[in-house]
Amino acid sequence: MVIRLVRNTQTSTLKPSRQWRGGRVEDSQLPTSSSIVPTQKRRRSFRVWRWSLLWLSILTLLGISVTSGVLWLTKVPPPIDCQRMTSLSADGDRLYCAQIAAESGKLEYLVAAIRLVEPWRSNHPLYPEGQRMMVKWSEAILESAQQKIKQGDLSAAVAIASKVPVSSPLYPEAQAEIATWKQEWKWADEIVKKFKDALKGQNWQQASQLIASLQKSNWPYWSISRVDALMQELGAQKEAWEQLEEARELAKSNKLAQLEEAIALAAKVSPSSYVKAQAQVEQSRWIRTLLQIAAMLWKNKDFSGLIRVLERVPVNTSLYQEAQDWIRLGRAAEAAKKDNILALVDALAAVRQIEPKSPIHQLASQQATLWQSQLQDHAQLQLAQFAASFEQRAGLQIAIDKAQTVAPGHPRRLLAQTLIAQWRKQIQQIEDRSKLLNAQQLAEEETLEQLKAAVEMASNIQLGQPLRLEAQSAIAKWNRKIQTIEDKPILDLAQALAQRRDFIAAISTASQIRSDRALYSQAQEAMQEWVAQVQMAQDRPILEAAAALAAQGRFEAAITTASQIPPERPLYGEAQGAIASWTSQKAAISGETQSAFP
Repeated sequence: MVIRLVRNTQTSTLKPSRQWRGGRVEDSQLPTSSSIVPTQKRRRSFRVWRWSLLWLSILTLLGISVTSGVLWLTKVPPPIDCQRMTSLSADGDRLYCAQIAAESGKLEYLVAAIRLVEPWRSNHPLYPEGQRMMVKWSEAILESAQQKIKQGDLSAAVAIASKVPVSSPLYPEAQAEIATWKQEWKWADEIVKKFKDALKGQNWQQASQLIASLQKSNWPYWSISRVDALMQELGAQKEAWEQLEEARELAKSNKLAQLEEAIALAAKVSPSSYVKAQAQVEQSRWIRTLLQIAAMLWKNKDFSGLIRVLERVPVNTSLYQEAQDWIRLGRAAEAAKKDNILALVDALAAVRQIEPKSPIHQLASQQATLWQSQLQDHAQLQLAQFAASFEQRAGLQIAIDKAQTVAPGHPRRLLAQTLIAQWRKQIQQIEDRSKLLNAQQLAEEETLEQLKAAVEMASNIQLGQPLRLEAQSAIAKWNRKIQTIEDKPILDLAQALAQRRDFIAAISTASQIRSDRALYSQAQEAMQEWVAQVQMAQDRPILEAAAALAAQGRFEAAITTASQIPPERPLYGEAQGAIASWTSQKAAISGETQSAFP
C-alpha cells in the first residue's frame, strides 16, 4: 500500500494539465518563463508535504502492528475448567485437573489420576511428568493404606494398597507391604486365639505371656490397641472368675445374708465372661435355697422377711417367676394382716394372680379360703369396732361383749380375741391415765409430802400396763426432785464451809450425798475443786522453798525439792516448768565454768 501511494504521487507531479476548450479537453500550454519560478516553488512545497504524510502513515502503521503483537504475546490464556473436562480434552488439561483433584488426598481421585497417566507410553510428551506424579499418587495410596493398618482394618488396607497398578514404580513395595501385613495379622490372630483358650482354662499366666508376645508386634494396632484390649479382657475375665469364687465362698456358710450377697455377686459376672454359664448354674442353686428359706419364713408368718429375701432374686433367672409368686403371696398376707375389708379384698385379688401351674398354687388357694372366711366374719366385728372407736370405757366394754360372740374355730376368732385383748388394754389405759393425771396434779405443788404422794399413786400402775413406762418416767422425775429437796441443805452447808476456807470439813459434809442421789454429780464436782484447793495449799510452800533455793544458785537442791510434787497435783505443771528452767540455768553455768578452766 505504501509503494502504491508513492507511485500515485510521482504520477501526479509529472502529468501535464488539461483545459476545457470548445467542448473538448486540450493540453495546456507550457508555462512561460515569467511564471516558471513560482510554479516550481509550489511544486516543491507540495512534494515535501506529500512525503511527510507518507512517513507519518508508515510510522502509524508500524506502531499499530507492534502494539497488536505485544498485546497478543502477553495475553493470559483462559483458565482450565475442570468441571467441563471430557475425554476429548487435551492431555495437559486432563493432567492438570487430575493433579488438582489428587491434592485432596481422596482415594477415588488418586486412583482416577493414576488411571489417566497409566496408558501413556514413553513417547508421550507428558510421560515423564505422568510417571513422576504416578509415584507421588502411589505414595499417597500407600499412606492411606498405612492409616487403615494403624486402625486395625487389614481388609481395607489390602484393598487400598492393591489399587497401586503394576505399571507404578511402587508396585513391588505395595505388594511387599500387603504380604507383610497378612503375615503379621496371621501371627497375631494365632496369639489371640491361644489367648482366648488360656482365658477359658483360667490360665492367667499363659494369657499374660501371650499378651507380652503380642507387644513385640511392629504394628501399633497390635502392640498398643489390641494389647490394651486384651489386658482389659484379661482383667475382666479374672474379675469374673474372682467374683464367682468369692460368691462360692460366701454361699458355703448357707446363711441368708451371705446367700443374698453371693447371688448378687454372681449376677454381676459379665455376660461376656467364660464363667457366666457356671455362675448361672450356681446362682440357680443358691436361689433354690432362698426359696426354701422363704417357705420357712412363711411358716413363721414373717411375710416382710419373705419379701425382703426374694426381692434379691435377679430377673434373668429361671426361678424368678416362682420367687415372684412367693412375693405376691407374702404381700397378700402382709395386706391381710391389716384386718379390714379393703385389705382382705386386695389380698384375695393378689393371690388369685398366681397361676395353677405355680408350685405354690395349692398354698395360695388355702390362704384364699381363709381370707374369704375372714371377710364373712368381718361383719360381726364391725359393730364392735364402731363401738370401740369412741375410746370410752363403756363403748370399749360393749365392743368386748360383741367380739366375744365370734365362735371358737372361726377364722376371725383369733382376730376377735386380739381385739378383745386390745380393748381391755385400752380400758386399763383409761384407768391408768386417770391415776397418772391425779398423781401429776399432786406433784405440781412440788412439796416433799405431795411429791411422795404422787410417787405412791403412780406406782399403782403395774408392770405390763400401757402407761407403765410413762408412769416410771414421771416417778423418776419426782424422785429426783425429792432427793434434791432432801440433799440441798447438805450441799449448801458444804459450800458454806468451803467459803470459810474449811475445805476439809466441806469435803466431809458433801461426801454424805450418795452416788444414787440427784445432787451426787454436783457434789462431786465441788469436792474435786475443794481437794484441788487443799493440795495447792499443801504444795505451794514446797514450790516456794524450791524457788528460794534456786535464787541462791542451789539449782540441784531446788530441783530435788520441786520434784516432791506428784503428777496428779494441781501445781505439778508449774513445778515441772520451774525444774526445766533451773535445769537450763544449771547447764549454762556448767558450760561457762568449763570455758573458764579448759
